[in-house]
Formats: sequence, structure tokens, C-alpha cells
Amino acid sequence: MKSEVQMFELEGSKIYQIDDVFADPKRLERWLFNRLSYVVEGSPWLHNLTYFVKRRMTAFADESAPLVTVAQHLCEQKLGNLGGFSTNVESWVDCEYNTYDTHYFWPHLDWGYTCIVYFHDSNGTNLYHPDLKNEEWFKTLMEKPPEGKQPWIPKEKVTKLHTLEAKYNRMVLFDGAKFPHGCAVDNKDFFSDTIFVAPDKTRNNLCFFYENDTQNKS
Repeated sequence: MKSEVQMFELEGSKIYQIDDVFADPKRLERWLFNRLSYVVEGSPWLHNLTYFVKRRMTAFADESAPLVTVAQHLCEQKLGNLGGFSTNVESWVDCEYNTYDTHYFWPHLDWGYTCIVYFHDSNGTNLYHPDLKNEEWFKTLMEKPPEGKQPWIPKEKVTKLHTLEAKYNRMVLFDGAKFPHGCAVDNKDFFSDTIFVAPDKTRNNLCFFYENDTQNKS
């Protein structure tokens, strides 16, 4: 990995970016996104495969892999997720349910730094103000989303601080425990008339989740 590491700070927290992170991203993309992935279930995903598609594959990562090692060195946290990685495959049906112009798509928290590699060129990741973690309704959503809850949250309930812009083969690394975050559905690039969408028409990314030892996972 010879690409330059870029860094900036937001609310006193370091955020890293590496462009052209993989030497052969197309080969990796074919391997990751042309295989079976499971449908994310439970609340707030009850309408998954009706109004939107959210699929995921989780597998184990070799801890000696350059990206895992570099990200671990930068964030100074251990790789979580039982040492594995996850993919996100997402698309939305163009219908009244998907109110991207007035709502944000599922702000949430992770257990430490989050490493994302984009395999698309738009609709990156929104970072929201940490004060959101003090809101009782948000605490409830993170503990156990109410049955029937949908993933779209009105924009007036959330303060967006920054959008990490997506670019093909770009890695971003940010504190997903400090910043509530979620995919930035800014336009209809990944909208279609049906849930049946080809792999090159979905919002695809690769994620590694790191864990802060001070976070107590329940």
C-alpha cells in the first residue's frame, strides 16, 4: 500500500482518508459483491426487500492484510467483529417511502473506529453531532429499535456535521463510537423501480470495525 494517508480533525477527533487504497480493486469488488449475501432483518429493517435492499456478507480477515494493519495503527484500536469484515450492499426503490430529501437514513453508532472502503462514487457517509447520543429517543433506537420502526429519521431531529465523500477505492477511517453516522443518501443514484438490481447498480462498500477498549459492549 503506497497511497498517501490524509488526516483532518472534526470535533477534536482524527479522521483518515486513503485514496486508491487497493492495487486491484476491480478484482476484489468481483469477489466481494458477486456472491451470496444475507438480508439484514429485524427492526428497523422490516421493509427490507420491499422498499429498499440492505444485504451484508461477513467473513474473516487475515490480520496481516495491509489495510487492516494500517487502519489499526492509525486508530490504535483492535479489530473487532471477531476479526472479520462486513460488506454493505444497498439500494432503494423510487417510492414515497424513501424520503431522502427530508430524512436521514438510520444514524447509528459502532463500538470504535469504523473503516469503510467505497466501491462507488457518490452517497458517502454522514457524520452527525455527538450530542445526538444524549437524546432519549436515539438511546432507545440504539438499545432496541421499537417494533415497526423505519430507518428514515427526520432531518430536523439530527445535526449533520460533515459528509465523508465517496470515491471508488477510497478508504475512510473515523470514530464510529463518537459520531453517530449513516449512509448519505443525497440523490437517486442508487434508486430504481425494483428491488432487483445488478451488483454494479448498488451502493457497495467494505467495512472493518475496530473496538475501543473503554467501550463496554452489552
